[in-house]
Amino acid sequence: MVVDDHAEIRGEIVRQLSQGDLLKVVAEADTSHDAWKVASQILPDIVLLDLHLPGLYSTVDLLKRFSQLKRTKVVIYASQGKAAEVQDLLEAGASGYVLKDDAPALIKMALLMVSKGSRAVISPSLPRHLTRLTAQERSVLRYMTMRGKLLKAAERMGISEQELTDLVDHLVEKLELESSDKLLRWAKKHGF
Repeated sequence: MVVDDHAEIRGEIVRQLSQGDLLKVVAEADTSHDAWKVASQILPDIVLLDLHLPGLYSTVDLLKRFSQLKRTKVVIYASQGKAAEVQDLLEAGASGYVLKDDAPALIKMALLMVSKGSRAVISPSLPRHLTRLTAQERSVLRYMTMRGKLLKAAERMGISEQELTDLVDHLVEKLELESSDKLLRWAKKHGF
């Protein structure tokens, strides 16, 4: 099932996905309410879900609703991918996250991987470390990007400045960056 509020974009992705015999588009919707209504009736295997939809439900609300449909998996379909947002949506129940400007073959491959049981399938255009960040690490990155010094971030998190310094050093190493300054730039660039 393809869900996008722009008829032209939706029509193009439906056309691209329908080429060949690998995938069959069984339904379309253009609002979050219609997406839930149609999906709950036809129970599609996969929903390719536009990230920003008009309607009653937010993307996270829809993910919670779709989780009630035991065999329906959701792949988010977005114009851009901020690392923090992608990881949050994966944790909220999305099985994948692809970009609208990804090649149609990559989008098809992601959908096929999800249909075979893969989780956390993300666009190759997104940072490769994305799915390796824990909730605590993402929290550290968010606090780091707020104005203020590390001491203030440590206070906000309820930990000592040394504990925060250790976490920052760990992230610098994990993300293969050279310094905490580069980590801060990386975090800002990727939407933390």
